Amino acid sequence: MPPETFETASVQSGARRRFLLFAGLSLLIYALLWVLYTVPALAENRPLREVILWVSIATLLASYAASYKALKSGEIPALWVVGSSVLLAVMALMIPPFHSTDVFGYINRGWQQLQYGMNPYIHTVDHIPHWEQDPMITDHWVNNPSPYGFLYLLVAKALTALGGGSKAATMMVFKSFNLVAHLATAALIWLGVRRLHPNSGHGPALRAVHLYAWNPLMLIHSLSNGHNDILMGFLVTTGAFFAIIGSWLWILPALVGATLIKYGALVIIPFALLFLFKQRAWAAILGGLILGVLVFLGTGAPFLGDWRQFHFKQIERNAFVSHGSLHSVIYSLYKTIGKELIYPLYEAKELARSILKNLLLGIYAIFYGWLAVKRLRQPAYALRDWLTDALLVMAVMVCLISLKFYPWYLGMFFPLAFYLEEGHWLRRFMIVLSGTQMLALTFIGQSHFINFILMTGLALAWLVVDLRRPAQKAPASTELQAVS
Repeated sequence: MPPETFETASVQSGARRRFLLFAGLSLLIYALLWVLYTVPALAENRPLREVILWVSIATLLASYAASYKALKSGEIPALWVVGSSVLLAVMALMIPPFHSTDVFGYINRGWQQLQYGMNPYIHTVDHIPHWEQDPMITDHWVNNPSPYGFLYLLVAKALTALGGGSKAATMMVFKSFNLVAHLATAALIWLGVRRLHPNSGHGPALRAVHLYAWNPLMLIHSLSNGHNDILMGFLVTTGAFFAIIGSWLWILPALVGATLIKYGALVIIPFALLFLFKQRAWAAILGGLILGVLVFLGTGAPFLGDWRQFHFKQIERNAFVSHGSLHSVIYSLYKTIGKELIYPLYEAKELARSILKNLLLGIYAIFYGWLAVKRLRQPAYALRDWLTDALLVMAVMVCLISLKFYPWYLGMFFPLAFYLEEGHWLRRFMIVLSGTQMLALTFIGQSHFINFILMTGLALAWLVVDLRRPAQKAPASTELQAVS
């Protein structure tokens, strides 16, 4: 064997061994978490649990970065990436919900409709007579009207029906539906990136799929804990995919569908209209608006008949709960200073809370308007610019402006990052942010002040430093620099 051939074979073998090693290590960590949260004696041992979580987070992030480096060698078969992604997803699915009980809230909404025929926008779960005695109902947000859109309530009702009246079975139905959405999103990323880079082989698409499908935050919060944000993320990605392949008629209906899961996707729709306007796609605008209205009315039909009785104020109040956000940090600091040093400030805390909320919303409105006007004045609005804007307006709103920010909210828009160029600052930032948000699984997630500073502030600080560096000649080589 010639020396060159031997050296190539050695590199190939080394990359494959590393990839398999880190795939196996990740599977082992998810199996460890499954054991931890299925054995009550282990889960209830707080010091032990905390140590296991820190070790698990560090190992999963290191494996995520190292397996990506092995993949960059170009020696890893596509089937290995797909197979490992499926295995990791199934293993994550088996872990019981441990960080959040939201999935049981989804079941409550579904059961409320299915068994009691109640409109969740009008009746709260605790309106059900003797609800505490119903084994399908969990004491989770039982006194709030539904914060979700029409489409998700219909999905919740259908999935609850498939559960057959067993809470445990129904929970697995909900999580399995998320698994389907997760794998479908990965498929859309593959197909979309292949279309965006038709002459680059499988490499960019394979790396994008890996970065999404192996991401620990997505696996733990979307599959282990069963959050519905992944469904919104799937529909947002679907809308972007339609833009990529030129099926412009379906962009708006997909984004309306995403908004009818959770309302945050609404901010993308005006930019989608502006994109279509710049393409002079008049038929797509008209047809898309009609189809979007039909989606809204079709999914809203079971609920809209009594819209005057909707508890809009309570729904709004839930949306503006302050937690884990920039607002929460500033407001908590204000209250602490007021309570300890200047008590009249503390007495005016509700006014200060409202002023801060409106200030953040005002800043977002200025940013949003500036970006829209900038795109409107441009002679053309390129697809890549629209993909960037769609991700940017969502990320800024959710991560910085929203009064309430939980790590699983990244599922709403995280997949969009992989339609951007490798090395793009926003794509790199989303990957880094997904890593720092993993700290929410530890005691840091419930620590006031430091949760936002460490989980979001660190990623923002990294971004500032990263943007000041000279342009990288090979941006793909530094994709996971911050978490490796």
